[in-house]
Amino acid sequence: MIKDVLHKTAGLALGAAAFAAACLTPLPCQAQGRPATAAEGHPLMWVVHGPQGTLYLLGSFHLLQPAAQWEDSRIDGALAAADHVWFELTGFDDQAQAVQAFQKYGYYAGPELSQHLDADTTKRLSDALTRHGMSLDKVQAFKPWAVAIVLADKTLADDGFDGGQGVDLTLYHKALAAGKDVEGFETMDFQMGLLAHVDDTDGLSLLKETLQDDDDGAAKMAELAQAWLHGDEPALVKDAVTEMKSDYPMLYKRVLLDRNLSWEPRIEDMARARGTSMVVVGAGHLIGPDGVVAHLRADGFTVDPVP
Repeated sequence: MIKDVLHKTAGLALGAAAFAAACLTPLPCQAQGRPATAAEGHPLMWVVHGPQGTLYLLGSFHLLQPAAQWEDSRIDGALAAADHVWFELTGFDDQAQAVQAFQKYGYYAGPELSQHLDADTTKRLSDALTRHGMSLDKVQAFKPWAVAIVLADKTLADDGFDGGQGVDLTLYHKALAAGKDVEGFETMDFQMGLLAHVDDTDGLSLLKETLQDDDDGAAKMAELAQAWLHGDEPALVKDAVTEMKSDYPMLYKRVLLDRNLSWEPRIEDMARARGTSMVVVGAGHLIGPDGVVAHLRADGFTVDPVP
């Protein structure tokens, strides 16, 4: 399920760009998935009481189905109290920038995709693309990891998973409407560039796994979304952190660990500053032994779950 891990750790830019790339076909790209059963949730959230102020940490889920009822009084209260709200990036709903970054990093300079694939993988990919209203011709210039993300995005979109329903985009627009100081840790170009150095070996592994999961990928994503919705931290660590670290250690380092470490000085500054701040990033960045919460505690901060 490495493709699902990527959706939650690489940020909304990745999903938005891949979805936009899928829309290179003349077929409609609106999410047409089955409606999910409404379920009231309780996502993972922490509070850091600094010497002069308060910092809230909310673990987000980037793609959700419309029926997911995740907003609660804890989240609303933290957003209302926050003077500053930080996301993985700002402007992540800018489709033009997403497509530009995708084209910059996800395209081959050399031979077309099918020349890098064996005959069986080529046929399976062609069949999968056809099932989702796309064609192999439209992705011949894409690198294997980019095709995997396009296919995963389309599979999930067909089942109703949508970045527009995700936590990040929802709270981003609410924070802007409320006149909050909104900041981002990264740029869209940086996020897409995270995968620019994925070699063909890992990229082909990712593509083949995505093809294997094509029939049940959305169902697995729904299970992970339920674990997130109900704050099941052990399940999230197992499925969205441990597996990635074991199967793709270099990608884990680049997509999770290195980014956590780059954000933490600013997060610690927020924890020490006056006033109230809120950080909304993918839940995978906050949990596990390399997560922001564990690192803050190791640096002497008191970090408590918000019940």
